[in-house]
Amino acid sequence: MIDDDEAARVSIGQMLRLRQYAVELFSSAEAALAWTGLSEVDCIIADVKMPGMDGEEFLAEMVRRGHSPPIIMITGHGDISMAVRCLHAGAYDFVEKPFEDDVLVASVTRAVEKTTLRREGEELRRRLRMLSPEEDGRFGMVGRSRLMQDVYEQIEVAAGSDVPVIIIGETGVGKELVARAIHAQSARADGPFVPVNAGALPETMLESELFGHGRGAFTGADADRDGRLVSASGGTLLLDEVESLSARAQVGLLRVLDDGLVYPLGKDKPRKVDIRLATTTKTDLQEHVRQGRMREDFYHRIVVLSILVPPLRDRAEDIPLLISYLLKQAANRSGMPVPEVLEKSLAEMLQHTWPGNVRELKHAIERMVITSHKGVAGPFTLDETFGTARLLSLPATAGRLRDEMEQTERAAIEAALRECSGEINATCQALGISRRALYERMKKYGLQKEQFRP
Repeated sequence: MIDDDEAARVSIGQMLRLRQYAVELFSSAEAALAWTGLSEVDCIIADVKMPGMDGEEFLAEMVRRGHSPPIIMITGHGDISMAVRCLHAGAYDFVEKPFEDDVLVASVTRAVEKTTLRREGEELRRRLRMLSPEEDGRFGMVGRSRLMQDVYEQIEVAAGSDVPVIIIGETGVGKELVARAIHAQSARADGPFVPVNAGALPETMLESELFGHGRGAFTGADADRDGRLVSASGGTLLLDEVESLSARAQVGLLRVLDDGLVYPLGKDKPRKVDIRLATTTKTDLQEHVRQGRMREDFYHRIVVLSILVPPLRDRAEDIPLLISYLLKQAANRSGMPVPEVLEKSLAEMLQHTWPGNVRELKHAIERMVITSHKGVAGPFTLDETFGTARLLSLPATAGRLRDEMEQTERAAIEAALRECSGEINATCQALGISRRALYERMKKYGLQKEQFRP
């Protein structure tokens, strides 16, 4: 905080400290520029009218140095032309005295968030150059959050035994990756890993797929066929969406788990197998048991060890690492250099809740790489809005629609200014936009706040 007025300087400092901000106070721009920690702060508040170097000159010097955090300009002598001049020179926001504490705090909060995103972007780009799988994850998975460290530890425990393991988590969190990691770390690593999606196959086909069948067992069974259980012998069988298994298939699997015997459809003679069973689910299996859709004895047989894979929204600190990793993978597959991610796209990705988890992030990254241009990644788009977003990103053209939208926008701003008697802060709150956005629109439409004062 830079202000030659001691009372204002101390008052603002105390107000921000009460809101848990660490604040450094300076009585002059020269003193602030001499401070070695200036480039590391998250936000600067500077008065415009000061003896010696004034706020505009300070702003210009910070921009010249090239490492400026967001700068909020405050003054009791401002007008729209000064505000616009400061904003165009690189100021983040402009606040007029006198102001409510909440107005300045809101601006500081947004400025600090911008600095945080910028630093995360710098960290992302650093990791793109220096990505180390050993540092950023284990077992082919990326993430060093506490939640992922717990998953890695559980993988090691599960790999040390041969009992059935169930992996629980939402769609797209990487449940199959966990199963493959357990297999790769276990004594069965040299054996086969055979995944079966139980939810993707109808009941009759699933039983044939699992247990195999003899010739003539059903229409179209022209030859004997080994099932996936036989194929997985000596290794691990992964049953994805285990809640989809029919009662009959559950009985057959119970027999396999108890005595290692597989009875192919249409045959009386069993096959001996040696498998380790891994299952996955995104549902509450106990509810399936209560509703009679899963046998209780089967439930207790498969839920010996359980691993819960966290959703991406619960480990947001891993998102920059995943972005780095997935960008590199997608670029390598496309045979192109890793593109740069714009700050806007990165901010949107960090704020997204990722209901589709890592799978959704992977697809988003692939779209960004495919649409990259001149070394810059394409825009971040959601699956369902990909086509629409591309249309909206096209250059605007003159036309009736744009003209009517501008007329509506100007009328709304004029009405708000009139209702608020030209008071900028109140007008911003009424319109739900920032001071910077309001000043830019007022300049665009040639509006002056004095026009609306009584």
